[in-house]
Amino acid sequence: MDYVTQAASRSASSAMTEARVRDVMQKVAANLSAFVVAGLITRERAIKWITDLTYLQIEECLDFFELQLGGRSYGLRYTVRSDGSVQMNSASGGLDIYGIPFGTAVQLYADLRMETPQSVYDYLAQHGWGFDGRKMEAPESEHRSFSKEGYAITRARVGTWP
Repeated sequence: MDYVTQAASRSASSAMTEARVRDVMQKVAANLSAFVVAGLITRERAIKWITDLTYLQIEECLDFFELQLGGRSYGLRYTVRSDGSVQMNSASGGLDIYGIPFGTAVQLYADLRMETPQSVYDYLAQHGWGFDGRKMEAPESEHRSFSKEGYAITRARVGTWP
């Protein structure tokens, strides 16, 4: 099951367009493909996650999302930046997915903005999301940004990786 909670924040102006979201999400999809190749998630699950996360960004409801590994021990946090503050566009990759023990549980957590409309919650419920998830409480390191014309997602490692 995928999980979601709410947070209060919103930028005054947004560089979000559907085309920019889809462009940036290609880098996230490449990261998820590595998890598929390593046998940690299925291809179908990766596609579902990309579809749902793209929808949440287009609706401008998503603050960040996490791939939580081994429960909430460690993982990746992807933070949405739609205010034009991030211009760097790094290559995807740079992760040692094969260092993650085979069989490690991988969960998706999404942190939504407080003003998220009910229609978004209805969509998430129809797509199998739960509403009792929690973010990882661990230090971030090794940041990488994926951006397109002022719209960006910044990826950080969270916690201690094996």
